[in-house]
Amino acid sequence: MGLQDYFIKQSIKPTGPIGKIMLRIMNHAHRDIFYLGIENITINENCKLLDLGFGGGTALRLLSKKYNNIKLFGIDFSKEALKTGTKNNKKDIESGKIKLFQGDIGEIPFSDNYFDIITAFQTHYHWKDLDKKINEIYRVLNKNGQFIIVAEKYKINYHMKRYKTENELKQLFEGIGFIQIEYMETKQNMFIKAIKPNN
Repeated sequence: MGLQDYFIKQSIKPTGPIGKIMLRIMNHAHRDIFYLGIENITINENCKLLDLGFGGGTALRLLSKKYNNIKLFGIDFSKEALKTGTKNNKKDIESGKIKLFQGDIGEIPFSDNYFDIITAFQTHYHWKDLDKKINEIYRVLNKNGQFIIVAEKYKINYHMKRYKTENELKQLFEGIGFIQIEYMETKQNMFIKAIKPNN
């Protein structure tokens, strides 16, 4: 495995000392992405939000600071991410405001219609079988719930062969059943939000 492939693997599933460093870098480097997503989420009192691939837990920490009455959850398949995310959100985890899990996004361990909001910051371009993963997200998302993806455009173009354009993404979301799909771009990043219908 070449050095580039090794660092890509670490960005997908951080492990060991290098994984810890990668998580620190990602926590800092992705702040603009976190803010872009958070500024465009509609948050109601006592809603339940799941962050997919939470990494070092920075998005959850920012959400917790901004909103008092919100229940936050995170799932990541990296053991190192679980350690780092737990350390970075220790107070909120102890209070029960944040709950973190190690697991597979393809098999989210919650019942149907459980979450009001599901976010994916800088992670979906690593998911294999993206359509199957989004179907699983649709299952656990509540009616009228929001699903949000935010990511750097160049990483999408680098890692993905399909679902790179606005039209491709909208067709994917519509095919799964989402409605009211909003798409926007900044110079470097893309944002897409979709709603699960109330029927």
